[in-house]
Amino acid sequence: MSLSTETKRFFEKVASKNFRLACNVYHALVSGQDITPEVRGQIREALRIAG
Repeated sequence: MSLSTETKRFFEKVASKNFRLACNVYHALVSGQDITPEVRGQIREALRIAG
């Protein structure tokens, strides 16, 4: 999957602070898995870190 420049920057910011979180969020988004409350919390945390 090719990522846009903005998406790459987002994941680079998150990965620089929490690599595992970045991997978990990326996997959840590209795999199409159900968004459970746990995954939703990880996405919110990633957005907080990147913001």
